Amino acid sequence: MREIAFSKSSKNLIRFFCIDGIIVEILGILRLFLRTGFTLEIQEITNLHTFLMSDLNTAIVDFISLIFFIIVLFVPKHFILFSIISFLYSFKIILIDTIVKYPIGQLLYLMGTSCLVYLGLFRYHRLPKIITTILINYILIAHSIRFGVDVLINSIIYAIGYTLVFFVTLFFATNFFRFLYTTKHARVWDLSQYPELTQRDKEWLKQILDEKRYEEIAADSGVTVGTLKNRMHQVFIIVGIEDRISLLATYSGYEVKF
Repeated sequence: MREIAFSKSSKNLIRFFCIDGIIVEILGILRLFLRTGFTLEIQEITNLHTFLMSDLNTAIVDFISLIFFIIVLFVPKHFILFSIISFLYSFKIILIDTIVKYPIGQLLYLMGTSCLVYLGLFRYHRLPKIITTILINYILIAHSIRFGVDVLINSIIYAIGYTLVFFVTLFFATNFFRFLYTTKHARVWDLSQYPELTQRDKEWLKQILDEKRYEEIAADSGVTVGTLKNRMHQVFIIVGIEDRISLLATYSGYEVKF
């Protein structure tokens, strides 16, 4: 995963999230102890199933999450702990309580995945990682079959519905904030943020944005069109673009800075 240099405003936002999470965890732990009379049903735990269903398991997850929030509060670069917290609660909810009872379990799974995307886990070998993420999600959901076929079907419906809502909201929010940013700031694409790119890679990107054809670029560079296309496929992965069309759609009109 890539090392992210957070801006001051980003660090402050992360700290705000952490403070929010710390408050929620402290209140959750307090509520749990008050409800159980500080017993946590320890005497009722006889096997793994009863442990997963117990208040002791909930307390452990709450304490781990509290510690993680405190760590990220002081060291924002350990942002991956946000993902771990999300997956901890998501797995607990999906496996034990089901999405039908607590749909937030699906949103937490998506939030954990989004953190990994932001940290660059999906920059390479994207398709197999996406497929694996989806499979894990639905394998977890499949455990709800123990409550009946109707619960399983409802869980799948909830999962698909909340995933759709999440991504549609993310799509429009991302594009809205991108629009606000580009209207406020000069449209500059700084290629120096991609250390994996060579000088020639950057020049090729600029020529593509100048709407030069591959044949022209290859001839000017003294390489074959096949060699150029193969390298550009890797370059597009590095800069997070699907292909030439996506590059032009995203960065057309931008000033390219090396």
